[in-house]
Amino acid sequence: MPSLFAKECQKSVRLQKYEALIPRIPLNHPVLPEVQAEYKKWLAGYKGEKSLVFYLSMLPEAKYTIFHDLRLHLGKYFFQIDYIILCSAFALILEVKNRSGEYFFEKNLNQATITNNGATERIKNPVTQARLQAAKLNRWLQEHGCGELPILFLFVNANEKATIKLAPGTEPLLRNMCNSEGLLEKVSQIQNQYKEDKLDSKEIKKIRRLLLTNHTPDDPSLLNRFNLTEQNLLTGVQCLSCGYLPMKYQRGTWNCPSCNAASKTAHAKAVNDYFLLIKPTLTNAELRQLLHINSPRTANRLFHSMELAYSGTGRNRVYFYKNKTTAVKTTVVT
Repeated sequence: MPSLFAKECQKSVRLQKYEALIPRIPLNHPVLPEVQAEYKKWLAGYKGEKSLVFYLSMLPEAKYTIFHDLRLHLGKYFFQIDYIILCSAFALILEVKNRSGEYFFEKNLNQATITNNGATERIKNPVTQARLQAAKLNRWLQEHGCGELPILFLFVNANEKATIKLAPGTEPLLRNMCNSEGLLEKVSQIQNQYKEDKLDSKEIKKIRRLLLTNHTPDDPSLLNRFNLTEQNLLTGVQCLSCGYLPMKYQRGTWNCPSCNAASKTAHAKAVNDYFLLIKPTLTNAELRQLLHINSPRTANRLFHSMELAYSGTGRNRVYFYKNKTTAVKTTVVT
């Protein structure tokens, strides 16, 4: 039986790349603060989306199918949806925000602002964003030959330190917004309003398959984004306990000169960082340069321990990245 979450809430490739990049930028590099600020923004968004799993998990598995972070192609562009909740009677789009401060929705020009620590800035109206995503999904489903389905939308505030205020005349927006703790109640209200089944089980399975197979992860080059090159980055194996770089390899174990931690598999993260940031292939010589080791035999042994796919033989052998969404397994020796 399919699980409630057809696509679970996981860190995006972009977020993984930020986490790989930051420890490898020298502390005195002028671009580091900008990279850290952008990472903080993307991480806050992910944490807000992750926080909804607690509430979404309470929905009945037999009735609903949930997709997190879908990115679909439409026309010349892609569109991204934080969450889709699908059932036989409707689909519900969730646009999740995780910012502290006071949201204010104005009637004129349908504008929205947020005020935090005395500073006010205009932001994209999250209700309008959700409405637009719903319209795009509706068109996308039509283009893929799916049946007619009401597609509803909500702006969900996932930050407990945020408040929402509406200008007179904008009260109808309340139908399309809620705080995270009110999400289940909103879903229940929608369920009571949309009771007629529009899709049978076969059509739901079709949509599920189409959404998953057509999802295209956002895979930006952060080096290009911040005008960095491979030569700007620190090499070596990072300590899994204190973050020190580089660890020393002795008799099959990575040892940290800073905190004395030891690990058998700390190199796996360095290899993962390389695949994320540089390119999806790696040779024996490149691995030795990356890990600060001299022996080709040792490099081969480390490659073998990671069970990477490869092609070629001898000096022409090239190893390949497995999967950008697969977490690297590492262990610390205690």
